[in-house]
Amino acid sequence: MSTDDHAPASPAPPRNDGIGQHLRRERLERGFTLEKLAEKTGLSRSYLSNVERDVNSPTINTLRTIVDALGTTLSQLFHAIDRERRVLTRPDQRVELTRAGVEGVTYTLLNPKHGGKLEMMTLEVAPGASSGDNLHSHSGEEVGLLLSGELDYWVDGVRYRLQPGDCVSFDSSVPHRYSNPGDVPAVCVWSETPPGF
Repeated sequence: MSTDDHAPASPAPPRNDGIGQHLRRERLERGFTLEKLAEKTGLSRSYLSNVERDVNSPTINTLRTIVDALGTTLSQLFHAIDRERRVLTRPDQRVELTRAGVEGVTYTLLNPKHGGKLEMMTLEVAPGASSGDNLHSHSGEEVGLLLSGELDYWVDGVRYRLQPGDCVSFDSSVPHRYSNPGDVPAVCVWSETPPGF
């Protein structure tokens, strides 16, 4: 792979699609000051202010903490961002999220704010990165297609080594986890129902 410093960089999706202004609206509608929200979430006032100004991009877990304190959900928040059901999502309208405590894993929501029952995303897992050591489970169903790299996926205690073109499909209530055993990023297209973000 070339390391030409003059090669054009690929455009990155926006980190949060302007989520901050909508969090601020939700906060003000509930009559919360930044201090009160900081108290309810355990996050600093300055951090919350930066999130509202889209200076900081919160992880998924942090975003969930904030919306829980506001008495709403991630899906309601994204739906409130665009009250109209979105039929077409352009690349610059995608939403990129990370998980607290999980390094090297990035989710990019391909159909945010669509208001439907099915969620599509890309999942990029850096070499050596994983979803964590613990298996997790939740309601719903998942389907994932590996586009490039390698990915180990454990479902109900069985490890599957995915190669490009391989697809996994399982009930999300079955304990599962993943890890990238390779030396290049693993990139997947993922779908789950109900939406988890």
